[in-house]
Amino acid sequence: MIDHLLRDLQVLRKADMLIGKIWLNVLARRLGLSMLAASIGVFGLGMANVAGYNALQSPLGAVWAAGVIALADFAIAAIVLLIAARSRPGPEIELAFEVRKTALDSIYEDARDLKLTIDTMGQEIRNVKQSMTALVHNPLDVAAEKLLLPAALSVLRGLRSKKEHS
Repeated sequence: MIDHLLRDLQVLRKADMLIGKIWLNVLARRLGLSMLAASIGVFGLGMANVAGYNALQSPLGAVWAAGVIALADFAIAAIVLLIAARSRPGPEIELAFEVRKTALDSIYEDARDLKLTIDTMGQEIRNVKQSMTALVHNPLDVAAEKLLLPAALSVLRGLRSKKEHS
């Protein structure tokens, strides 16, 4: 019983570790993609600054090219951010949650069995205590009840059976 409880606790620990690893991978992926989007956004902002500067310098040409590049950078950054926000764990997380739930159910069952065993042992200990208390306080009554009464009944049954066979 204790072995099952320990095994179930180990399975629960492993399932929780697996769930943690999966979520850490998702968070690392999100962080990486967010950093990429941030760096692209910074580059886009730099290009927008260059475009604004060039817009003041010359009325055509390089300004529009830098502006278009900046808008493209912002669009790419937005797309990467959307991908990062939609990043979810794969189907293995469902399996990990199922293993975890099974381990918890088994732990609850083992704990219930252990409680029943402990309750039964407690009742047996109380019964022994009551018997010992009765023996200490009334040794003759207990001896008569536990020894003499069954012996007398056995002798009477034996006499009856001899009478009936005769």
